[in-house]
Amino acid sequence: MDAFYASVELLRYPELRGQPVVIGGGRDAAPEMLPDGTRRFAKLRDYVGRGVVTTSTYDARALGVFSAMGMMKAAKLAPDAILLPTDFDSYRRYSRLFVSPR
Repeated sequence: MDAFYASVELLRYPELRGQPVVIGGGRDAAPEMLPDGTRRFAKLRDYVGRGVVTTSTYDARALGVFSAMGMMKAAKLAPDAILLPTDFDSYRRYSRLFVSPR
């Protein structure tokens, strides 16, 4: 499921493809829509707290960031990684698209 959560985030934010992305933390890491229509994303270096990584993209994994790792440790390994909050409602919604009715 880890790769699934990361894939959902890349579907939602295709401009992040090919970048290290870490999913975890609170809602304060939600992307901010700018007046020009682009988004500003939080960086892992700015995270403060005791959270854990829910998952990461393959690009972040290449830097050593994995599920269940402490966010502060992840920030040391990949400070420039994009940080997104977990969004289990979206993961459930996308998951239901693949489940066929019986």
